[in-house]
Amino acid sequence: MGSKDPSEKARVWRSKFKALLCCPRSSSATATPPPPPQHSACSSTHQSNRRVYKHDVFLSFRGTDTRNNFTDHLYHNLIRKGVFAFKDNERLQKGEPISAQLLQAIRDSRVSIIVFSRDYAVSTWCLDEMATIAQCKKEFGQTVFSIFYDVDPSDVRKQRGVYEDAFALHTERFQQDLGKVERWKRAMTDLANSAGWDVRDKPEFAEIDKIIQKVIKKLDHRFSGCADDLVGIQPCVKELEQVLKINPKDEDVRVLGIWGMGGVGKTTLASVLYDKISYMFDAHCFIEDVNRSYRDGSAIAVQRQILRRTLDERDLEKYSPSEIAGIIRYRLSSKEVLIVLDNVDEMEQLEQLAINPKLLGRGSRMIITTRDEHILKSYGVDAIHKVSLLNSRDASDLFLRKAFKSDRPSSSTCMELTPSILEYAQGLPFAIKVVGSFLYNRNAYQWRDYLERLKKHPDKKVTDVLQISFDTLQTEDKEIFLHIACFFIGEREEYVKRILDVCGLHPHIGIQVLKERSLITIKNQEFHMHDMFQELGKKLVRERYPEEPALWSRVWLYSDFESALMSAETGTNNVKAIVLDQKKEMPESRQLRIEGLSKLRDLKLLILYHKNFLGSLDFLSPNLQYLAWHGYPFASLPSFQPYSRLVELNLPYSNVKRLWEGNKNIPHLEKMDLSYSKDLIETPNFEWNPNLKRLDFTGCTNLTHVHPSIGLLKQLGYLSLQNCSSLLNLNLGDNCNLSALRVLRLSGCTKLGKTPDFTGLSNLEYLDLGYCTNLSTVHESIGALAMLKFLSLSNCRNIVDIPNEVNNMISLQTLDLSYCELLMSPFGQISMPSSYLGCLISLDLGYCKLIETIPDSIGDMSCLERLHLEGTVLRRLPGTIKKLSRLAYLNLASCHYLQGLHELPFDSAPSGGRYFQTVSASRNHRSGLYVVEHYRRCRMKFFDCMLAALSWFARLIEQPCHFRCGFDIVIPANKSGRIPGWYFNHQFKAGSAVRVVDYDDADDNWLGFSFCVTSQRVLYDCNPHGQLPRHLYLSFESEHTEEYFDMPWIWTEDRWYRGVTHAWIIYISRVHCHFVKTGARIRFKACKGLKLQKWGFRMVFKQDIEELKRRLKSKDIKKHSPIFDSSRLVIETEYVDEDPSSSSESKIMLPYNWLVTDEEENEKMEAKAKEDDLSNLGLI
Repeated sequence: MGSKDPSEKARVWRSKFKALLCCPRSSSATATPPPPPQHSACSSTHQSNRRVYKHDVFLSFRGTDTRNNFTDHLYHNLIRKGVFAFKDNERLQKGEPISAQLLQAIRDSRVSIIVFSRDYAVSTWCLDEMATIAQCKKEFGQTVFSIFYDVDPSDVRKQRGVYEDAFALHTERFQQDLGKVERWKRAMTDLANSAGWDVRDKPEFAEIDKIIQKVIKKLDHRFSGCADDLVGIQPCVKELEQVLKINPKDEDVRVLGIWGMGGVGKTTLASVLYDKISYMFDAHCFIEDVNRSYRDGSAIAVQRQILRRTLDERDLEKYSPSEIAGIIRYRLSSKEVLIVLDNVDEMEQLEQLAINPKLLGRGSRMIITTRDEHILKSYGVDAIHKVSLLNSRDASDLFLRKAFKSDRPSSSTCMELTPSILEYAQGLPFAIKVVGSFLYNRNAYQWRDYLERLKKHPDKKVTDVLQISFDTLQTEDKEIFLHIACFFIGEREEYVKRILDVCGLHPHIGIQVLKERSLITIKNQEFHMHDMFQELGKKLVRERYPEEPALWSRVWLYSDFESALMSAETGTNNVKAIVLDQKKEMPESRQLRIEGLSKLRDLKLLILYHKNFLGSLDFLSPNLQYLAWHGYPFASLPSFQPYSRLVELNLPYSNVKRLWEGNKNIPHLEKMDLSYSKDLIETPNFEWNPNLKRLDFTGCTNLTHVHPSIGLLKQLGYLSLQNCSSLLNLNLGDNCNLSALRVLRLSGCTKLGKTPDFTGLSNLEYLDLGYCTNLSTVHESIGALAMLKFLSLSNCRNIVDIPNEVNNMISLQTLDLSYCELLMSPFGQISMPSSYLGCLISLDLGYCKLIETIPDSIGDMSCLERLHLEGTVLRRLPGTIKKLSRLAYLNLASCHYLQGLHELPFDSAPSGGRYFQTVSASRNHRSGLYVVEHYRRCRMKFFDCMLAALSWFARLIEQPCHFRCGFDIVIPANKSGRIPGWYFNHQFKAGSAVRVVDYDDADDNWLGFSFCVTSQRVLYDCNPHGQLPRHLYLSFESEHTEEYFDMPWIWTEDRWYRGVTHAWIIYISRVHCHFVKTGARIRFKACKGLKLQKWGFRMVFKQDIEELKRRLKSKDIKKHSPIFDSSRLVIETEYVDEDPSSSSESKIMLPYNWLVTDEEENEKMEAKAKEDDLSNLGLI
């Protein structure tokens, strides 16, 4: 026979392929054009007609007969197999009708199981259930299985014996509705003839197993037959059904990613979910271990599996990869399919499958399980579910089932060891199963031995599963994983990143990869890792030479470090990193010889926290990149030429006198930390270290000389010489070019006579010269610091004046000149132009005792928010202070000569609060007005002070951007202790406690609460002395806690006279008034040196503030009637005749502003980030 013409063969082949694309395998061979990739109407109609079920099985039973035996055992075994069974656990009282929810549960189940028992027919509840089941069988084709527990099946079918008696009672009871009884009889006869089991006198668990296998087969569950001991999985499946929008069904295509560490149960979860929902789809497939399929074959092998299982296609081997891709694309576009791809390991595996979710049929779902979150994000899944470790209860349940084959084990001795086993497994299901199965049927001695073995050598089956995640990492990512596992659990993220970066491991991408693969987690900015991953990392380091630490790549225990040093002196070594745990001290009785450290020539990373060594250190590895030795015990570093790779040198608290002799060329050195090295005399020459970015000599109390070459470090961003109390001079050299320097700390340099020349520090932002008590002059070049934001000269007691060039510091936000006792003019000798210090937010002139006047030009500081003038000899405030509309904090305490407060601002700017955005701890720095007088004689009238206080009160409330949580005001008061009753409408005597019972929370005009108390000093000694946590505070007491809004600094001066009286006004904003909801007991408390007089409060509304401001403008508030109270507040009052300290003894004390709103937390975090940016210069 001759062969066909090639062109004819090609035509026939194309026709067959076209038919395969378009038609099911059983369809006609006639070719039809491929349908476009759109959703057909018939598919949509088919989808809408398909029933969706909530439950797999409904159990109907008589509770008194079988609830606590057969039915309970059946139910729990179904659950363990991943079958979603419904069992009603809350039966109504006899005679009550069956609930609609229960009837709906029957309709929402695919299978019903009826457990016929002796008293089943007695219950009308059970009979109603049975009738509904019969109806569902008839209408929906629901599968029904009957179980005859302790009754003869023929008695049930024919209603004889006890069933005949039961129906006789029902016939008598329902004379008016005998049709119901007949329906029950017909239903019972029908259902008792269904497939079922007579379990009388048979082994219960064997029969239950037969029932479950039959149910699983009927449900067409692919995995439930093999599953066993599933715990805690059903809530997760229900959650994922909601994520997939299964019930009610969403017609859009959705893709779900299931992600987690190895052994956590991703595949188990996906398989149970698949069994639960697969019946809802036209076609479905579960492709197990996609990664292995790729290793054994290729993408086409997986594609063929998909086609075989979804479309039942055969003979696919003759098609090319592109043809297979075309078949998938066109055939699946018209079907509602469920595709599960288990254990996808690379993005390429998904790309090569050529499955575009957008081209699948309407209502289709894809589920992908993986250890790598990045794959899911790259593929664009709709949702990612991270599989969590088991909670303690589920972990215990699973372990008991594996180790004892029972929920109620009999061995109490072994049970005592269970918590230790569970602590080892840490909720990892695979580990619990492996360990539990191994321990089954073993005695307590064997358990103890195995547990001790696990502490040294993790179970191989478990580590083999976990190691799969490690083996797929790139080389650098493996190094990062091993570093974290061996050294850095619990360490700060930025600290570890810095070390890894120094070691050339590119941590910003590497750490992200480890997170995506669930190998590490970061909580509270600290590294964490499952203990088994940590043990895996250490195992990988030790496994080739378990007893020879000198041949490991890493050493982390002192004992291994000692062994490695001893071995290094006599043989080879492979140690590249040593990081000893700072929490574990060296044995004090032993001193380790350090010479072996000189032999570790491959060492790159060295972090030690010990100094108890013998011998000398002659050499350090030329490969060293990061060196940190806290308490370094030698006077200098050893010879380390060539030392070209070192990036960080950290020797805090060392015994170094001179770091090295002569000049050392370390071209890559970026950070040097010799802080608190009290023997250090001089710094090294920095000429050969041009890349230094951070220098820290804090607390080097014997440092007398800083080499002038420091001025040549163009990349230096941070320099601290704080508390270098022997430093006489700081010479930055004639050619100073510290253009990158942003932070300079010189505070506590008590012998420093003059500041350095700042000419070359053009980008300096933070300059702290506080407590330089010998400093007499500030170099005029300070005016060149145009970028300076913070300047402190606090406690520079010899400073007489500030150079006029200070006017040029146009970026300055904080200026602290407190306790500069000889300073007469804080702003130089010229008057201030309008732009002078235009960015200043905070100005502190506290206890500058020679400052008698503040210039009028202070009014041009339009951004000023905080002004501290405590302890000055001011007689008046300048009239221009009224222009400071952003001023929110003014401290005039101990200004004994001040004669009035008439000049204070009355209006408040709608913008402000920049201080809270620049200082992270500022939330604890209150806004307010403080006019505290130490002596009996006050130069200001109480009425004037109260007028100023209420004015300040109103202007801050009107613009809440100027405070956080609340604010307070302290002013002198008259001896009677009266408070303005026309405003504070609820007033009480001292010792009274109040509780808010009811209030109107719906009024949008409600702003907050205001409080006022007057107190008088009655003793010179006004310290709490253990009586109370604070001198004076507003207390909010609940059952276990006491919150306090305190005023701690006012009464600390022992030189104050008795009889001095003050009024304290407090405001708390609405969002922080949680005491109105908790019912806390509100009262003021004071120590014995203070006498409380009167107190009151008011619920503050917007209209109250408007009325208060109107009255204040009239400057005549004495004659006004009380401001109308619109609060509708209900309170309870009680007089507490007790020592105020007694109610505080056993309570947890909390500062009142502990509650932080989301906006405040974000503001705090942003401010903290700015501070960290400065303090971490040279580290990040």
